[in-house]
Amino acid sequence: MIVTTASAAAAVILGPHGERVRLRCLARRSMLASACESFDHLRLSPGAQHVMPGQAEAETVLYVLRGSLLVGRSSGEPDHLAVDGDLLLARRAVPLHLDAGPLGAEVLCLTLAAPRRTTATRQVLARRRAERRIRP
Repeated sequence: MIVTTASAAAAVILGPHGERVRLRCLARRSMLASACESFDHLRLSPGAQHVMPGQAEAETVLYVLRGSLLVGRSSGEPDHLAVDGDLLLARRAVPLHLDAGPLGAEVLCLTLAAPRRTTATRQVLARRRAERRIRP
């Protein structure tokens, strides 16, 4: 068992105007017997920005513990406002742009290995889609 505390070492990323993103890893894949890639705790100071790069073989889950943040996928798409208690799911390979609100934000981030689909699985899914189209 691995236990982390609030006093565990954290990385602090400073923004151009002094805003801070405090990032603490709670667990990594080698610590867990599951499809979990990492489990991180982020604290963003008011107005802080942070980009989480998307991973081709992983999906991301964000849970907002405190505060608010705008979450966007790219500059051309609308941002989503997330507040206390919101859970956000991001598809694989999609980078997330996080902008903390006026009171900052505290977020748990869980990165999971995306399930791999075999050719047989793809064929089964294609058959199910075809059957749905045929039903009255």
